[in-house]
Amino acid sequence: MTAYRKISLAMLGVFVVVYLLGAVLYIQQARHDIQRELDSVAGLAGNLGSPASLPASVVASMRHLQPLAGEPANTGADAPAWFARILEAGVAQTEINGWRIDPADETEEIWEGFVLVSCSYVIGMALCFLALFLMVSRGLRPLKALSEAMAQVADGTLSSRLPGQSVAELDALATRFNDMALALDNERQTVSRLMNELLRLQDREREHIARVLHDDLGQYLTGIRAQARSWVYDPDLNERQKQQARDLAGHCETVQQHFRNLLQDLHPLVLEQLGLASAIRHLVEQWQRLSGLECRLEMDECLPELTGEQQTHLYRFLQEALNNISRHARATCATLAVGSGPDRLQVEVGDNGIGSDDLIARAGLGLRSMHERARCLGARVRFLSQAGKGTRIQLAVPLSNESIGSVL
Repeated sequence: MTAYRKISLAMLGVFVVVYLLGAVLYIQQARHDIQRELDSVAGLAGNLGSPASLPASVVASMRHLQPLAGEPANTGADAPAWFARILEAGVAQTEINGWRIDPADETEEIWEGFVLVSCSYVIGMALCFLALFLMVSRGLRPLKALSEAMAQVADGTLSSRLPGQSVAELDALATRFNDMALALDNERQTVSRLMNELLRLQDREREHIARVLHDDLGQYLTGIRAQARSWVYDPDLNERQKQQARDLAGHCETVQQHFRNLLQDLHPLVLEQLGLASAIRHLVEQWQRLSGLECRLEMDECLPELTGEQQTHLYRFLQEALNNISRHARATCATLAVGSGPDRLQVEVGDNGIGSDDLIARAGLGLRSMHERARCLGARVRFLSQAGKGTRIQLAVPLSNESIGSVL
């Protein structure tokens, strides 16, 4: 129940109690007034003669006095019967000198006064409720703004701020909220900068390690393989030694294949040499070969042009998404769709695996790194997963006018 309804019900109860108490006091006072009026009229009836000795016009003009002879005159009282019964209860109606003392006229006057007071009370109550509604609405407006701002903060919009308030207590509350939101925003920016630097450092270290491995160990493996191949044709070696040379060359080739896969994971050279689209295709082919799963790729022929850092973040995002499928999803098939719109790059990765109803709550380092890479891209990412129905990851990367181009 809203605060306005609670206050309204409480005020309505108070108004009803006050009205009933006032009605009881009003009726009690009215009974005393009627009794005093009837006592005065009784004295008048004792001094008058019988109705038969007076002119008819005088008899008709008498208040509170009715002749006993004949039908009672219609007083024209508008008071309801129930009100008359309540008001006249305990009031003695006597007969003096052929006159009947009748309080109907006084009852009518009291009823008219009661209706007038009741209407005034109702109008006053309505005005009070109107004033209450305006005051509560004005008072709750800052609280509603605070609730909306807190909801925005909960959704990650830490730039939300509250304006100054005219009420000192509400203004202090708004100031505390703004200080809290500013502190959270500064903390998030600090953490984001650190995470961004960490990812950059990680990518640079991967690139450095990949180049060192390629230039040093790669060359050694190539030399060993070439030497083993040359032994196969050495006439001084017997057949057993030549077979050992063939085996050594085959082992070197296997190690080189795994070595190339490792280098591709550490630093995708194809991304630098052939561009984003070719790197994504190569990533899918390599993932299918290593995981043994099928991946259905749908990609536009022309993708928007991204900076080198953006391409690296997007590539690592897709790489982590596919690796999570092969490690945790228990899927038999994955899908990857990459398409470009007028102002954004749309990416969706899905699988037919086991899914999870609490994927975000169980998020590990992989999902967190994906969140951070999406933030570095300025993108919006959504993780949609349901137990038994697989998982879908949607990424929307906004494109600035300066960066829109086309690259194969």
